[in-house]
Amino acid sequence: MLLLLDKQNNLTPEQAFNTYKENRFAQNSRNQVSFGFTKNTVWGVLPITNSATDSSIQVLKIDNAWLDEIDIYFFKNDQLRRHVALGDSLLFTQRPRDERMPAVAHSFEAGETFVLFRFQSEDPMTIPIYLGNEGAIASYKSENAYFYGALYGSLLILLIYNFVLYFYLKERRYLLYSLYLFAFTAFNFTYTGHGFWVAWSDSIWLQQWVMPTLMFCYIFSGVVFTIEFLNTRVFLPALYSARRKIYFGLLILACVIFLTGSRSVIVMVQLMILTTMSIWMLVIGYFSYKGGNPLAKFFIPAIAMGTGGATISSLATWGVIPYSQWAFRGIEIGMLIEMSLLSISLGFNFKMVQEARKSAETNARLDPLTNLYNRRAFPDLVHPIWLLGKRNKNPMSIILMDLDWFKRINDQFGHTVGDEVLERVSLELKKRLRDSDIPLRWGGEEFLIFLPNTEGGKAKHLAESLRKHFETLSFNKVNKITTSIGVASAFPSQIDLDKLIMRADEALYSAKQKGRNQVVAV
Repeated sequence: MLLLLDKQNNLTPEQAFNTYKENRFAQNSRNQVSFGFTKNTVWGVLPITNSATDSSIQVLKIDNAWLDEIDIYFFKNDQLRRHVALGDSLLFTQRPRDERMPAVAHSFEAGETFVLFRFQSEDPMTIPIYLGNEGAIASYKSENAYFYGALYGSLLILLIYNFVLYFYLKERRYLLYSLYLFAFTAFNFTYTGHGFWVAWSDSIWLQQWVMPTLMFCYIFSGVVFTIEFLNTRVFLPALYSARRKIYFGLLILACVIFLTGSRSVIVMVQLMILTTMSIWMLVIGYFSYKGGNPLAKFFIPAIAMGTGGATISSLATWGVIPYSQWAFRGIEIGMLIEMSLLSISLGFNFKMVQEARKSAETNARLDPLTNLYNRRAFPDLVHPIWLLGKRNKNPMSIILMDLDWFKRINDQFGHTVGDEVLERVSLELKKRLRDSDIPLRWGGEEFLIFLPNTEGGKAKHLAESLRKHFETLSFNKVNKITTSIGVASAFPSQIDLDKLIMRADEALYSAKQKGRNQVVAV
């Protein structure tokens, strides 16, 4: 195709065609389709030769949804035969074909026909032109339908998944990620022409202003998401303190450019902000990673993929690199990978939260000194076994053991030595009990041992062997310790569990009253 830049923007189609006939159009030897932001009118001529004797119907498609004015003129024998106006300065319903991208079918007569294009737009001037028969265009449309179906389907799944996580966990980062994802999807839906095609086909104003508006929403949601996702309150407190100023600054900047600038200025400024934001997100991710944030190891490669894809698309749009379908789709592919990695990172965060919650629950049920279960864990551990024993008519026993004169040990040797004694006692208990037995630190120097499937005689024998064993043990600074033990046994069908504990406590009290260092069973 041959090109001409009309800097005066005043050529008529006949004048432009005559200029072409005078060989004043330049050969597009580099196959340039991107001209960036330009106020010039771009003219192009595409000679098409039909060597057959019959007419041939071909479809011309301009694969860009945001060009304001597209005029196509068909010249035959130096005469203007047909004019078709496209572009989003016209209602979608005025287009000759109901397709997402501007297109027109034309019956090319035998011989040579000259197709003259005129383009003018406040948005980036990218004019990829495709020519083919209905079958080729249908195949191309099908490929695009599969691509965008997969893209929007994937983004929708990620969106629903993270919304569900937010409603389940009530954690703001899942909501902000969902909003960031939604903002990108809406922005993409607009600049790819889907919005004008299916949502606001009867509104030129919406078509021209929704895209820059959604671009700002995408930028703003990305900044908010980054600050919240990386938990800057902990890892980058200075940034977190300045977050409201950043948000307010972006809103003020948006108001200024939207109220004072043309659409081309608005889009250009926002593209520069978007590029700056991408670099800023990588820098923030790096410093967050250096600060020890585990989520940053997902965030950095995710943003790098999104930034890389957006950069490729931007360079293709500005004409810095050769235009291709995959280069133009770079932002979509990059953002899909970015969103997937971020979703994985949020899944990783969910796992960490669950593990932390589980760890907290476990720690709440464990005595940190002896590493035995505490009184809080008793119902969850024992009640199921108690109910099973009740159905199976199995005997159950409880041992309550108290260290004699333990307060004297703390007063004489200090609490550190007292803690060492408690740790040693818990270790010895674990060694001398069955796997099915459940030892707990009941409080202070008191231990409870639940013995499932154990009748009274065996429980008393175990208690006596424990008493003798502790009496013979030697400790570092404490010469020896003695224990008083109460034992209670019964069938679950005969008594409540709480009453069995009370009986064991009464037996322990009786052992102390009788002089300590002995076992009393009831």
